[in-house]
Amino acid sequence: MKLVVMGCSATKREDAGTMPAIDRYDGPMWRTLRARLAELPAARDAIASGELLVTVLSARHGFISADVQIENYDCRMTEARAADICRDPSYDHHQMAIRFAAAQDVLFAGGQMYRDAMWKASNASLARIMDVTETDGAGIGVHRAQIGAWFQRHYGAEQMALAA
Repeated sequence: MKLVVMGCSATKREDAGTMPAIDRYDGPMWRTLRARLAELPAARDAIASGELLVTVLSARHGFISADVQIENYDCRMTEARAADICRDPSYDHHQMAIRFAAAQDVLFAGGQMYRDAMWKASNASLARIMDVTETDGAGIGVHRAQIGAWFQRHYGAEQMALAA
């Protein structure tokens, strides 16, 4: 199983009611994620089969699956908020550790504060560091490229030919 953990986005679709988190968040990294899923049928198939899990670290909701229905909200991630999410069991940080332990390949996508919280919630040992790719570039363009490269490496045509 592969795991993608995305930081939430201040930019959200403002539609009334609820929608899946993967559709609600509309920042550049989320648009990149949706674009890669649209381009790579193997990635969509992996989500459908449960072989790929997409999880969100949300400033309001904590760790949630990307298919969870959420309303539009305005809540900013801060160091204190991230610490609360990693400490309070109602934010499902223990599910993050379970998913992380089961995953062979992981992508942590978000700013440093988000990635620090993802590492903390994962309960990862240093031995797992090679299993994790992080978006750690010097700007959103680099982060978007890193997300695209991770999906291409795991679900691109070349990778799928090797698996066949």
